[in-house]
Amino acid sequence: MLIRELGGFEQTWALMDEFVPVLFVGVLHLSDGPAPDALRRALDALQSALPLLRVSITDNNGSQYFALSDNPRPIPLDIVKRTSAEQWREIAEIELNTAIDTAVEPLVRCKYLNGARKSDLVITVHHTIIDSRSGTMLIHRILELCDESGSGNSEGAAAGEQTIASPMEALFPRRLTGMRRIFPVAAFLARQAALEVRYRIRLGNRQVTHAETASRCRTLSIELPREDTAKLVRRSRNHGMPLNSLLHAAMLQSVAKRRYGSQSLLMRGISFADMRPYLESPPEAEALGVYISMLPYTVEMAPEIDFWWLAGEIGQQIYLATKHDDKFIAPQMSKYLVRMLIARHSMRLGMIALSYVGPVALHETYGRTKVDGLSGFVSNNVLGPELAAFGALLHGRLKMDFLYHERDMGAAEASEIAEDVRTTLVSVANEKDQVAT
Repeated sequence: MLIRELGGFEQTWALMDEFVPVLFVGVLHLSDGPAPDALRRALDALQSALPLLRVSITDNNGSQYFALSDNPRPIPLDIVKRTSAEQWREIAEIELNTAIDTAVEPLVRCKYLNGARKSDLVITVHHTIIDSRSGTMLIHRILELCDESGSGNSEGAAAGEQTIASPMEALFPRRLTGMRRIFPVAAFLARQAALEVRYRIRLGNRQVTHAETASRCRTLSIELPREDTAKLVRRSRNHGMPLNSLLHAAMLQSVAKRRYGSQSLLMRGISFADMRPYLESPPEAEALGVYISMLPYTVEMAPEIDFWWLAGEIGQQIYLATKHDDKFIAPQMSKYLVRMLIARHSMRLGMIALSYVGPVALHETYGRTKVDGLSGFVSNNVLGPELAAFGALLHGRLKMDFLYHERDMGAAEASEIAEDVRTTLVSVANEKDQVAT
């Protein structure tokens, strides 16, 4: 049964998925994880409650629609014996590089690495039905249901079936709907065209592009301890800057140093903004869906550039984009940008991209199960940035999960970049202490 046409940003991910897999892969690291049968019951209960876990994508007269199944296949759950602490990373990389067949429901699959004390739950979801915010909420619901299932009551948390939320553009302010959006969109396109011409001229051929699109996604992660994380958060507040800007600046400086030899050049990054606070009648916090905007920024990079100036410049550009209508217009234009990227293969979205979700609302324990950590990865490809990251605060610790492609760099270079980011953030966090001594 057709239920609704894909929205603009959902179409963007569906279009890109025809080119390379477009997925969100979340990994829960657990102690005393749920029994496999409790996890199976939890997934079944959640699938009954959330209709987007029962849909496929189908073409109807040239347009793509979500199609709801009355008798859906259960969410695939593979139980795997956990043999090492890093086994999950190998599984996650396989998942990132393995497409989901969108013509068949559900658009999600799970692998459970089950050990005697430690376990890892790998959840792979097609990006047309989820963003980082709803992804973390989905994980919370699974853990809640596992706890209730283990105690013999899994109906409470899954009671009350949700409806499928409207596409993002249907919730935009009225001034950006229908014919009223012509002038704002035209102004946006004119500004972006001027910025693009300047960026392309200044960048020249210094960024590597790839004619061949096949490339394996690889991953690595860094984590700051609670003490350094708390100091970093305080430093960002004292400077009046969001932590997101500091993470962008650290990534951009590291890529500039390792990939561009600290040249003086224009560099572009991408921030993914949560759009739910800006929508009229925003979806419920637990609603699955894609409610994000891709906000690019461009900054002058040089070897002697000050970190705090860089973070401030990035933060100001992101702030202006979120305060103006650009955040609404960018998602509507993204599918045309993706079509151009796929057709030309002569340009890339930027150098870095970061999806930072802030504090994650996961409890430290669910019954007897303890949440040791969370890793997250959003698919990237060779037309995207050279380094992508998912960042979150969990139980007082900052975690950044990086994604890169083998065609861009090897494991050694990627590790150097990630270590640069970690070193920069720790140094910034402890600046005051260092000056005092």
